[in-house]
Amino acid sequence: MLNWPDSNAGMTRIFYPSWWKSQTSANLMALPQFVKFHNLLQVVESFCGAKPTRIETLDRDSEGFSGAVVLRVFVQETPQASEREYCLRGWPPENLPRERLLGLHHLLEHIHNCGITQVSVPLRSKFGTSIYAEASQFWQLEPWMPGVADFSSDPNDTRLRNAMTVLARWHDAASRFEPRESEAAWFKSFAAANSPTIADRLGRVERFQKQDVAKLRQLLDTTSNLPPWGAEFEELVEVSQRILGLFQLSAAHVADELSTYRTLSFRLHPCLRDVWHDHVLFQGEQVTGLIDASAARTESPATDLARLLGSLLGDDDERWAVAIAAYRGVRPLSDREAALARVIDQSTVLLSGLTWLERLFVQRLNYSNPPRVLDRLRQITSRLGRQVNRLHPNG
Repeated sequence: MLNWPDSNAGMTRIFYPSWWKSQTSANLMALPQFVKFHNLLQVVESFCGAKPTRIETLDRDSEGFSGAVVLRVFVQETPQASEREYCLRGWPPENLPRERLLGLHHLLEHIHNCGITQVSVPLRSKFGTSIYAEASQFWQLEPWMPGVADFSSDPNDTRLRNAMTVLARWHDAASRFEPRESEAAWFKSFAAANSPTIADRLGRVERFQKQDVAKLRQLLDTTSNLPPWGAEFEELVEVSQRILGLFQLSAAHVADELSTYRTLSFRLHPCLRDVWHDHVLFQGEQVTGLIDASAARTESPATDLARLLGSLLGDDDERWAVAIAAYRGVRPLSDREAALARVIDQSTVLLSGLTWLERLFVQRLNYSNPPRVLDRLRQITSRLGRQVNRLHPNG
């Protein structure tokens, strides 16, 4: 099997045409068993007019878990043409309804047409639609965006300002989007309305406080192993117990902070809602891609600032100020919106660890790279510990 560097995802497996007939879908670890190779060939050909020359699965053990099949596809449309790279996504209809997915594609097309070229727009198939239904999935094919999600390896202020500039331009374009009637439920803008994220976060904190922390503690005490964890399982349990303890020390304060914003009105428009470190691609100091907009819907821009800056900067107040200033250099951001971003970031720190524990111990999702997941849990524990120390400086 041949490997080559992957620009913005972990390398997993590569398949060539001569293998397709002899391989089974089990070889594509990101694929549901009912998705066969001939399904993929048919889907890609419907968009490109040519079959893929090879397909690459991506490492999905990441921060999000949308349930989508995500593949990197290489297509050579004619023998003389250069290979082109695409991202093929397959959505279970229950995860993203058809109307919302079409609305998302309409939004991305609008944003790209506004000059934000860091956005990849799904192609239309030979049937004239950006969705192809096959094998119980809604499929879309979009150009593969260049660059690497490597801010953490070179986190200089120029890159930070460039990321904020692109995000602000994305928001500015999104605020001018006019959804069709069928799309308005997800992508309508409001001059003043309550933030859905605040109510959602409050509800989740309350649920964990009242019942789910106790359930998770019981599962930690009674679960002896989680395939394929093996030797890492003991540390997983230790880190998980630490996360539960820190949650209980800070949950009441974070809930109080969220409650102060619950009835306040903010401008709302389509936002990415999952723009974080691994979804921002760079070439050098330039941002070349904002990828995976599947969570996008109407929200306050503060939610995107919280998500991105929390993942890029953690608790560095001075660099948060640099980032906010760069955003304000492109479009207005009120002091109340900036303050809301910090509160939402606090709630993200509080809830992200428990979300992972639910995935692992309740839903029993099978991640292929336990060390990477464990490293993510360590990062969460570190930020949560710093948050508790700020709230309880005397112990």
